[in-house]
Amino acid sequence: MRLDVDALQRKLDDPANARVAQSLRDVGLSSAIELLGNYAGDAESLRPWLAGAAINTDRNLRLQYLAGMTLTTSASGAIYTEMLQSIRFPDRLFAGSQASLQALRARIAAITGKDL
Repeated sequence: MRLDVDALQRKLDDPANARVAQSLRDVGLSSAIELLGNYAGDAESLRPWLAGAAINTDRNLRLQYLAGMTLTTSASGAIYTEMLQSIRFPDRLFAGSQASLQALRARIAAITGKDL
């Protein structure tokens, strides 16, 4: 599957999709670049980061139990930052004009703090 940045932007600009575009603006995302710029990795790039990770199953609910104990704490920012260290720009995932792809690459690089 490839996500076409320019096609997505055309859909967001289409008046028929005004409610979707407004909903995205409500959370601070005013373009396809801003939306897709939140890319945080795929299975391949996150595999090393996930090595040895516990998996919640019906037979082992340890993670579910632990999550309840830490309900009032928030480590999401730290976890997200750590995940971003594994990211590589996924050339095979995104399609579009050179300008759009360069803008998307720059946006993801700015978020990750890495030269992609």
